[in-house]
Amino acid sequence: MSVYFYIPNLIGYARVICALVFCYTGSFNPIISAIVYSVSQLGDLFDGMAARKFNQCSVFGSVLDMVTDRFSNACLLAVLYKLYPTIGFLFLWALALDLCSHWYQMYSTLYCNEKHHKTAVSKYKILEIYYKVPYMLFIMVLLSETAMVTLYLNVFIDWFVIQILMYVSVPFLCLKHYINFIQLISASDKIIEKEQNKF
Repeated sequence: MSVYFYIPNLIGYARVICALVFCYTGSFNPIISAIVYSVSQLGDLFDGMAARKFNQCSVFGSVLDMVTDRFSNACLLAVLYKLYPTIGFLFLWALALDLCSHWYQMYSTLYCNEKHHKTAVSKYKILEIYYKVPYMLFIMVLLSETAMVTLYLNVFIDWFVIQILMYVSVPFLCLKHYINFIQLISASDKIIEKEQNKF
């Protein structure tokens, strides 16, 4: 079977389609948009499980997973930029940081011949906690995604539960982007250290 048609990669393609639907409906249909975005993000749980269950792990799948995560986050952050004009620049900064930090992380992992960035040793304690404490990554991603979805829905729907979820989860979104910044620094450190060791 071609790697293109591995089950986890099919899930990845479905996630991309959901993100594209969100891009189309994001400015006028909040319920459909929130559902398709959430389905796209939930797919992130299942593609890894499918890869392990069916023994269909691949480099292509790993890259697809990373790119799909960044793409769907970028779509929502771009819509939030439009919906919150007075603080829109914060969402653009978050978008740029998310893309840059993950690109640097993936590049440094390959350049330094590490097996995976989640298992690599880091001198930054917050990254060790984020990646190696059981369920920490899952909880942080869940809460940061909840923050973005509730920030989005809050513009269209005046529900108390959405506001409560938003206020509870937004600090975790801020923490997640702080971790992205530390990840960028950590990846840069690794690249520079390897380069300096050549001489």
